[in-house]
Amino acid sequence: VKAAGMNFRDVLKALALYPGEAPDGRIFGDEVGGIVTAVGSDVTHVRPGDRVFGLAVFGLSTQTIARASDVRRIPNDLSFEEAATIPVVFMTSWHALKNVARLRKGETALIHAGAGGVGMAAVQIAHHLGAEVIASAGSPAKRTLLQTLGVKHVIDSRRGDFAEAVMELTDRRGVDVVLNALAGEAIPMGLGCLAEFGRFVEIGKRDIYQNSRIPLRPLRRNASFHVVAMDAVFAGDESLTREMLAEISDLVEKRALCPLPFRAFPANNVGSAFRLMASGKHIGKVVVSLPETFVPRRGEPIASKFEVKSDGCYLITGAFGGFGKVIANWLVNCGARHLVLSSRNGASTSEAEAFVNSLLDRKVTVQIVKADAGSPDDIARLLAEVGGDTRPLRGIFHLAMFIDDAPLAALNPERMARVIAPKALGAWLLHEGTRDIALDCFVMFSSISSIFGNPAQGNYAAANAFLDSLAHHRQALGLPALSINWGVLGGEGYVARNERVAEFLAKQGISELSPGEVLSIVESSLRAGSAQVAAIRVDWAKWKTFFRGIQGNPLLERIFAAVEDQDSAGVVSDWRNKIESAAPAEKETVIAHAVREVVGSVLRVKPETLRNDQPLTDLGLDSLMGVEIENSLEAAIGVALPPTSLMRARTIGQIATLIAGHVGGTAPATATTPTNGSMPVAQLATSTVEVDLDALSTEEIGRLLGDDEPLLEATPNV
Repeated sequence: VKAAGMNFRDVLKALALYPGEAPDGRIFGDEVGGIVTAVGSDVTHVRPGDRVFGLAVFGLSTQTIARASDVRRIPNDLSFEEAATIPVVFMTSWHALKNVARLRKGETALIHAGAGGVGMAAVQIAHHLGAEVIASAGSPAKRTLLQTLGVKHVIDSRRGDFAEAVMELTDRRGVDVVLNALAGEAIPMGLGCLAEFGRFVEIGKRDIYQNSRIPLRPLRRNASFHVVAMDAVFAGDESLTREMLAEISDLVEKRALCPLPFRAFPANNVGSAFRLMASGKHIGKVVVSLPETFVPRRGEPIASKFEVKSDGCYLITGAFGGFGKVIANWLVNCGARHLVLSSRNGASTSEAEAFVNSLLDRKVTVQIVKADAGSPDDIARLLAEVGGDTRPLRGIFHLAMFIDDAPLAALNPERMARVIAPKALGAWLLHEGTRDIALDCFVMFSSISSIFGNPAQGNYAAANAFLDSLAHHRQALGLPALSINWGVLGGEGYVARNERVAEFLAKQGISELSPGEVLSIVESSLRAGSAQVAAIRVDWAKWKTFFRGIQGNPLLERIFAAVEDQDSAGVVSDWRNKIESAAPAEKETVIAHAVREVVGSVLRVKPETLRNDQPLTDLGLDSLMGVEIENSLEAAIGVALPPTSLMRARTIGQIATLIAGHVGGTAPATATTPTNGSMPVAQLATSTVEVDLDALSTEEIGRLLGDDEPLLEATPNV
């Protein structure tokens, strides 16, 4: 997948507002543009390497599987992002206007939310069919855009009397077709706009799932009411889906239909894409661009299974270091009967000899090979001595290492090579020497230093980074591989044998993993078929303070944000006691202080700069931040407010008044009526609250996701 188109229902799913009975409530992404990597035996219209667009379940991902009937080739002059704007909105509009409404040349269609994705596609299709269009939009900029697209009559969808405007434009005749995604009163108003033999097509979900009533009197002149649920069409009528996609693809190629304007976000900023859609401020489509695959996959994915076998042998490099012995014992406990233990000096110490004897006492065959992991000759000799037909080599555990810490300025080629050779070169030599052997596992002990870096360990971090890349390279070739980025290994590891290093790491917030935890991680990672796993026990707050220079690392952005939230939660958690101990007349003032703390934490502003009467939208609050505020308030104050009540509070003062009514203050339980144009603070989506959509008005749910457009104005039933 190179690009994935987003639809408003993805936002509803993210906020847990998507109807609970819908079968795809946790599946994100419906339409994609990408490259075919494989096809079934009966597929003939596309082949591997083709640029295609179409429908795909779990489309918001780097790889997905699609039905052959759901994809078509992308015209040569279209980008992946442009192609990803086409499938859902054009197929929805095509089915609604052509198949269901049977819109014909010379008829008039009212298209609501004309500047949204479905709306803009519907305008093009209506014009293609020869119909006249009346479109609605909620902002002047969007209405101006529609006029540039050739829509002669554009009305304000927020007018309470838009039906009267439509009747005036049609000389009281009405329209032949209404394409509606608005909820609530928009439906009876739209029905009132229908001409004789008119067709009303509903593509919204809210009123359908609420089992809302519709007036029948407007249908008395042979008018009809239709519901279009494209999710059901896509899932249940493959031939119709194939036919529509083929027709649309043909029209796009002939330039009769054009891709929609879009705004693209990189995958690592997908949160901003959701926020933009939630705000309703976008025009056309929102598209997520997926990154290039760093390593082309040429082999089959590694099966997620692993077991130690008694009929083969297992090679451990660095075998007589601390964790070499731990791995050896684990393999024996799992059923291995033949081990090859290799190190630079062999079993040269009394401790190593005692360990070998303990294995022999357990009836394990032990082969000791003295070899420098960084020497091509030694590795060639090592591999020549192991395995064979009677005891085939089943797995490799590469633990060889050498540490020579120094600032970068002090690292010369010799010091770099001394660290890189046993780890990186050794791993490559083992990889090259065993490519034709059917190994069950190829495990490399890497370090967290390759991900985060570590002072004075540039050479060590580079060597470990090579192991990580090699693991992905091997899996791309269809070969087993696992690189584990360890933090501190306790009990037997290098750090455990160096007290000064352990103390230094403890100051950074890093503590050790026990041998039992290490083995559990190794086994679970092997069984999962992972290529790379990071395992570290860390106090992130302490670590973040120690490594201030790495706070911009995008990999850690969410972790650090969570740490800040925890810190904030610790600060505000005392507010509950302060509120309970305050006099009744003072509770609301104390609560307002608490609310300022919470809002300041979420918006990353100083609480003392916030005013009680300031609309939170002035501070840049969006709908997803509102979820954080609601959850943080509940954690800080211990009051779970009804979503419909909290939605009406638009300022800190109104929130405080509302909360005061629920904790026994003097204020009433209902906040004052909010001013127009402000965004709601509260959201319905929490991890513990089941949302009842039936309890909300259209306006309330609309404000929930931002009031630049009425809710579901761009929420087709797809």
